Amino acid sequence: MNTIIGELGKNPKFNEYINSIQNKQSPIAISGLTDVGMAQMISATKEFCKRPICVITYNEIQANRLLEDIKYFTDKVLYLPKKEIVTYDYVAESKDLPYERIETLNKIQEMRTGIVVTTIEAALQKMISKKALYKNILNFKVGEITNLENLKKKLTELGYVRCDLIEGRGQFSVRGGIVDISLTEKEGVRIELWGDEIDSIRYFNIVSQRSTENIEKITIYPAHEYLLEKPIDEVISKIRNTIYKDFLHNQIEQDIETIKEGNYISKCDRYFNAFYEEQETIVDYLTEKFLIIIDEETKIKQRAINVNNDCQNIIQLLIEKEKIAPDALKNICNFEQFEEKLDKKQIIYIEKFDNEVKKQAEKFNWIYKEKN
Repeated sequence: MNTIIGELGKNPKFNEYINSIQNKQSPIAISGLTDVGMAQMISATKEFCKRPICVITYNEIQANRLLEDIKYFTDKVLYLPKKEIVTYDYVAESKDLPYERIETLNKIQEMRTGIVVTTIEAALQKMISKKALYKNILNFKVGEITNLENLKKKLTELGYVRCDLIEGRGQFSVRGGIVDISLTEKEGVRIELWGDEIDSIRYFNIVSQRSTENIEKITIYPAHEYLLEKPIDEVISKIRNTIYKDFLHNQIEQDIETIKEGNYISKCDRYFNAFYEEQETIVDYLTEKFLIIIDEETKIKQRAINVNNDCQNIIQLLIEKEKIAPDALKNICNFEQFEEKLDKKQIIYIEKFDNEVKKQAEKFNWIYKEKN
């Protein structure tokens, strides 16, 4: 444990605060913290409560600042960026942001203790449901039986693309009884079959293709968050049955051709409701074990209002230009809907000043002073 966090554990008021959390008190409100004091308090809460935490803050600048400060106290911290909802057609797509998001989402699935930092904008965005995203995850263990043809089908359903030789993320290859699956840009896992039995599992370096470590078991999570929940034909049928203006039909048919060719990811945001009937936000992904920390609620509320106004303005502009407004923009939650999702969660509010704290919350005020 970090020494500074350990010292905080000797503070009677801090121990009272931890007891309130362990007694399921909610909401709890903290005030009087400096920026570094806030990072210290969040990290200490994780250490002493042994529970995962999701911090929701008001913009990306504050999120990155928090991220860097928390890294001083613990390395178990992740960042979930917002989705970039594009309103135009593109040929080449950047995979960096989707990979960063799915990596965080996958780690949230197995997180026992750790900290996730995100923004209110990301928390307002709708996603594929957690159940649909993780229904096909694969678990492998040495000595177990698996069917190669079924394995190839499952990997495709998880968003992996088959290649002769994997060169990066989101790919898999099959050579005889050897299945290679990429985990990151540099590391993959190699599963060797003897007939239908898993003979060995090992990590390997994608560049050198050399094995680095033998392991007994591994879980393979989705390659991205835009998995197909239903067959493409059903998606296309739903798009065609949706009412659009007549002058948009040519554009829609062009998009349908792109979807038929397999390049559906670039059209997911535009026809999000056709792809995903059940939609959730990151708050829905968090189990009851998670503590949710709200960083300055007033700023978060104002940012949520601004995000919704910006979305409405973009939608109106697209309509005026006779373009299709993406479903993903129309589906953005408002602040009231966000608050409803917090109802059954254990919440900790962090405010700069005591007078901004919610009246019904159990209050803890600290006096921090900054020194250079």
